[in-house]
Amino acid sequence: SDSMPSSSKRLLKRKRFHNFCPHILAHDFLSYRRLDRIFHRATIRLEGPSSSDDDSSAVPTIKNRPFVVFSLTGDLFLQEQAVRIIGLLIAICRGVIDDDIIDCIFDEEFTTLVPAPPAPCIGLLSGEATYMTWEGRMKAILNARRTDRYSKGWNDEEVVRAVEEWESTVLNDVASSWYCDGVAVDGRLNSENQWLENVLYPWAKETRVLLADYRRWKASKDTITTLDTSLLPSIESIDHVVSPLFEKVLYHLRQADEGGLWPSTSDGRQQVMLSTSNDGSQAALSVSHMAAKKNKESRSSAYSFKEGSGGASGSFSVGAMPGKQCSQPKGNSLFPELVKAAFELEVALCPDREPSSTIAINRNAQFRPHTDNGAGAGQSTSLIVGLGNYMGGDLVVEGAKKDIRYKAIEFDGWKERHWTLPFQGERYSLVWFTPKGCEGVRGIDLNIGTAA
Repeated sequence: SDSMPSSSKRLLKRKRFHNFCPHILAHDFLSYRRLDRIFHRATIRLEGPSSSDDDSSAVPTIKNRPFVVFSLTGDLFLQEQAVRIIGLLIAICRGVIDDDIIDCIFDEEFTTLVPAPPAPCIGLLSGEATYMTWEGRMKAILNARRTDRYSKGWNDEEVVRAVEEWESTVLNDVASSWYCDGVAVDGRLNSENQWLENVLYPWAKETRVLLADYRRWKASKDTITTLDTSLLPSIESIDHVVSPLFEKVLYHLRQADEGGLWPSTSDGRQQVMLSTSNDGSQAALSVSHMAAKKNKESRSSAYSFKEGSGGASGSFSVGAMPGKQCSQPKGNSLFPELVKAAFELEVALCPDREPSSTIAINRNAQFRPHTDNGAGAGQSTSLIVGLGNYMGGDLVVEGAKKDIRYKAIEFDGWKERHWTLPFQGERYSLVWFTPKGCEGVRGIDLNIGTAA
């Protein structure tokens, strides 16, 4: 297809490949990978029995079917990265998705996860490793190839020819494996048909919806920093009536904010929050990552971001923290009445749930896709609820949208990827959890004093 060369070039150079790996997210340092080259390495036509020349209805067999070998080179490949790159290119070439999906997948400011489709692993193999740095140090060729750069190493013609023969045998064996599931009446490989019907077409249907969202978001980007408000109902349409169950906590949340004491956010946590500074700028993930790596104690002011519409204005924890060596949250002494009311709210919302030891309290925070650090202790799930006058701001858990405004839900924050959709207005959220190391600690039983 003519679209293959142009599309593949847009995947090259160093980019964030978090949408090409099921276990890496955009803020993870490992997601920033370099892809150097994608090229057609060979076309294989296997030797074997062929269809009878006088049988026009015969199914095409091994002998007349070409297999194309694509080679990808880069500095490090993430799990499933190679098969998802090929899967995405196939999707574009087959016309099941438009090629601007590439812009969508690599746009780090678009926080929604848009995973690329994995091609079948049948044809995947690790081709070779290069050792250019060590070759220079040792003055020897370390992977077999024809070159006269150094006299020592694996550049002897006999060695190179033997390696080439072995590689040819491997490629033929891999190509033959596509026939393991047989051939359909129409001549297509069953393994191909199964992938199209079970993976590619369902992926394309879901991803076309995400691509449409991306296009609307991108079109509004020049005038609205983080949100296309045309996608949301008017803020005036919000039901401002607050259930008595939430009144006390919401009152103390607003008091904490209005008092100007909302705690700052660590740079490490800021990496998973989509933040717009008051000057309108947004720090790139690479910049945020290096800041957090160089100074883990650095913190972002709670009032240095735009209000509403996803501008992060602080995230902090209260309750108990694991380990005797860990200092307890300052929020305990700053906002003792808020802490008490928040732990009481958990019990009121879920009386059958084991009371948590810790609460994450967020104000106007739009989170990127992430999983929570550490692990749970006893609890397999976190509990979350949203409060305030806002529109939008649904929680997304592994692609499923959850309306949490005054509706508490449980999810596995340590294993399930979750993030916040754009919103407008005043949005608070409380997340109750028990981290490893806080076994048996109940936040509602803590003796939390008042600020000095």
